[in-house]
Amino acid sequence: MERFAQRGHACFAINLRGYHDSKPVADMGNVSFDDHLEDIRTAMDALDRPVLVTHSASGLIALKLAETQPIAAAVHLVPGPPAGIFSLRGARMSLRYMPLILRGKPVLLNKRDMFDANLNRLPPDEQEAVYAKMVPAPGRQARQMMLGISVSPKKVSGPRLIQSGTDDRLTPASVHRKTARKFCSTYREYAGHGHYLMREPGWEVIADDAASWIEEHAR
Repeated sequence: MERFAQRGHACFAINLRGYHDSKPVADMGNVSFDDHLEDIRTAMDALDRPVLVTHSASGLIALKLAETQPIAAAVHLVPGPPAGIFSLRGARMSLRYMPLILRGKPVLLNKRDMFDANLNRLPPDEQEAVYAKMVPAPGRQARQMMLGISVSPKKVSGPRLIQSGTDDRLTPASVHRKTARKFCSTYREYAGHGHYLMREPGWEVIADDAASWIEEHAR
């Protein structure tokens, strides 16, 4: 956000319900895909045609939102894949958490899995610091995404940029390339980067690429 602000862009972070100091929920495990979609929609309605910059699961949520709401432009860092595009690696990672996912319980990957799949390109001390701040995600939403969230390329509005890393062990770059082709997106892939590329060493290049793309394509 500071990097974008230096280029003259007003930036706002969307805090989805159930996370940290956001809107409290009685049962985090039962928060649905549509619940978080509505959170992004509400934030967009409060702003003047914002550009969305998303990471991982929120990329799929924003892509689904673009079916029904005009989007000025969207940047998706390693977005979750929609129905019809399958990540075998992601499915394997989910297996040990399947009992929680199926019962709609809060889910947080253990440290070993998180370091290997999500934070593998962060320095060890940053891995520890980032993991210490993480909170569980809703199992219900994970189950919905595993079953497949259908998104129609013909209905999706706005230009979009998908950014990925060659070393993403959670959702491989091949999956992101398929998503980019299906939704006629600009695609950029960064050598030596993984799933947490917005904080990995060299993130500045990725941020500047995104900002330049936004300045050229946002309507």
